[in-house]
Amino acid sequence: MSTTSWKLNQVTEHYLKQVRGGIPYGADQTKMMLQVITYFQSKPVQVLDLGCGNGFLAKLLLQSSPEARAILVDHSKPMLHNAAQYMAEHQERCTFVEADLEDDISAFAEPGSMDCIVSGYAIHHLPHDRKKKLYAEIFNALKPGGVFVNVEHTASATAELEQLHDALFVDHLAEYNNRPRGEVQEEYDNSPDKADNILENVYSQVEWLRQIGFDHADCYFKWMELAVFGGVKPR
Repeated sequence: MSTTSWKLNQVTEHYLKQVRGGIPYGADQTKMMLQVITYFQSKPVQVLDLGCGNGFLAKLLLQSSPEARAILVDHSKPMLHNAAQYMAEHQERCTFVEADLEDDISAFAEPGSMDCIVSGYAIHHLPHDRKKKLYAEIFNALKPGGVFVNVEHTASATAELEQLHDALFVDHLAEYNNRPRGEVQEEYDNSPDKADNILENVYSQVEWLRQIGFDHADCYFKWMELAVFGGVKPR
């Protein structure tokens, strides 16, 4: 992950300006994330955002939980710079960490220390073996009763469904940015970050969470390749 295109300023800027807001059903995904978290952890205090990007998920959590503090982790300096600006009003409640999710998260998340761990469109950049290890590290970092929710890009079940996902995604981006669809399609097809995607089926990942020991592990929301899934550490 340390050599991904996300360390490039132009990739970061393009994503934040033209893609993030145009993700299909993005508001529904984050609403579901908050609903799951608040059901199991009504007042989270220690929050960890893995692959935080501009801090979008962490900010939602801090806004909904006035007592919460967040650790925001990313391996991209441009993303962390954006996150620091985006989180300015909550600066005293945030800690920013430059770290690669290829490495053990215990360096900044001690065992049993977190009420809530979230991630948004980041873990799919890791090889599958590392995904599994990271989920186990997340389990260990959570307090009993702590919640993990991953808002994620997952693999389609078939090649044809992948083609449908791509077509519908481009439709959304073109409409969101009010740009000709052909231009958006060309950018999408030649996006430098595509090579960073290592996608896995959401149902396989939910099964990994169950095997690790998470309760209530499930896919809570799904639209084509976009999924919200996670689980709760037993009390």
